[in-house]
Amino acid sequence: MKTFFLLRFTFTLLLASSLTLTAAANHPIEEIEKNNSRTVSGVVFHDKGKTGYFDPAMDTPLEGIAVSNGRDIVVTNSNGQFMLEALDNSFVFLIKPQQWKPPVDSLQIPRFYYKNFPQGATGSTYQGLPPTPALPESLDFPLYPNDEPDEFEVIVFADTQPRNEKELYFLARDAVDELAGYDAAFGVTLGDLVFDDLNLFEPLNQIVAKIGVPWKHIIGNHDLDFSANDNTAARGAYFRNYGPSYYSFEYGPAHFIVMDNIRFIIDGDNRYYRPELSEDHMIFLENELNRIDKDKLLIVLMHIPWDDRGWNMQQRDRLAELLASHTNTLSLGAHWHRHYHRFLGEDYGFSALNPHHMVSVGAVCGAWWRGFPDEYGIPHAVMSDGTPAGYGILKIADNQAKLHWQSSRRSADFQMHIHVPAKVETQNTPGLLISANIFNAMPDADVQMRIGENGPWITMEQVIDQDPLRKEMLEQENAIREQFEDFPGLEMRGAANSYKLWQAEIPEKLEPGMHLIHIRSKDRWWEHEGKKILWVKP
Repeated sequence: MKTFFLLRFTFTLLLASSLTLTAAANHPIEEIEKNNSRTVSGVVFHDKGKTGYFDPAMDTPLEGIAVSNGRDIVVTNSNGQFMLEALDNSFVFLIKPQQWKPPVDSLQIPRFYYKNFPQGATGSTYQGLPPTPALPESLDFPLYPNDEPDEFEVIVFADTQPRNEKELYFLARDAVDELAGYDAAFGVTLGDLVFDDLNLFEPLNQIVAKIGVPWKHIIGNHDLDFSANDNTAARGAYFRNYGPSYYSFEYGPAHFIVMDNIRFIIDGDNRYYRPELSEDHMIFLENELNRIDKDKLLIVLMHIPWDDRGWNMQQRDRLAELLASHTNTLSLGAHWHRHYHRFLGEDYGFSALNPHHMVSVGAVCGAWWRGFPDEYGIPHAVMSDGTPAGYGILKIADNQAKLHWQSSRRSADFQMHIHVPAKVETQNTPGLLISANIFNAMPDADVQMRIGENGPWITMEQVIDQDPLRKEMLEQENAIREQFEDFPGLEMRGAANSYKLWQAEIPEKLEPGMHLIHIRSKDRWWEHEGKKILWVKP
């Protein structure tokens, strides 16, 4: 132990005298030393001994690895060393490089950071982050080699959002059971991990960990402690469980940006949130995006999507300008409990010639676990735009990404709801409207309909309207609930327009009998097919 201490002490002296540290898009190290005596330093290393501690006799320092204090970014020198300004109430964290991985804990949560919260961060309702001890003399980050191919998959959850233990059960049975052992590089939840009860973080983590891959849990507005007295304290329980609320990392050919765009606001007796970043977060993003190759695949992970009306417009335009300088970007958001694609142009601060592709990823809990339960006791939870509850599988190959939508406990090719009447008389078939809600289709998808095996293909037109099938479900459930007291399951509520609804009319009179309606859809990512029987009566 004494030998190890002497090695650490010697390394610290070497670090203090080093003048070769490199700053990335930030202040030079000399300026940090001159202007601020409060610095943190350490080493990033290949932990060959798998001890978690840097042993110069055994481990290999790693050069060119980025480290951040949540604002500034530096990269390690040839001795694996870095130095940063110490910021109050912040994390010092590693930016995971390609082909390397940090340790994960027993709940599959990566641990790639040091906490620096001398006063702690907590509200009065939930256990937050207690005061942290003084940072160690050397902040050392272990890394381990990781085989990261150019093709891989990421599980994308949004809004798991259980209110209670019953809904934790729904989550386990509806999504996690079928994903246990899935061959993914990692998984991510795009915020609203729970529904205000932050005591559910721990059992939620235990459930999600059973999938068996490292997991990134992003903060959402329902993951704040609203009894806190400031923006930092509101995140105390989140910090304690998950670490920093914003950071970035590389995996294979892709660079991922994790955003925390929830601003907790106290206005007199009112406590609320809006989509906004802290200034340190903004500076971190500017530094990070400026140092990344402009053609690299860049994927932004956030809770509140770009098209939320509550954004600080000046800040959103500033962010859009940063992202617009990159040629290959994709944003994944959540929050709305709807699934759709949008290509954001000048109205959102992006270029009309190079609009930004944003996906609002539908919720694992669907419509907040509402609706009649099925034979397993799990609510159908069809979302307000008609999308079934489910999750995404992000598929990355080379320098491109595309998201597959997977409805929970359904086959992978279940990709649309086709709405036809239960029965129709033959004289009423000309002009009969057929609707297809294609869950993951883009706005410019080519969608066509055919009646029977040999009929001509008819172009379907996109409409922005409510899904007629979900409207029928809502009416039927409400009618049944009026007849019974204490009917099981939370009632369905509300409706929203679908951005992936296509319609076409049957052009001619159909003979009595059973007719098979074929729908096919094609966009830049996927081709989908669906079928539905239409019963025509004499």
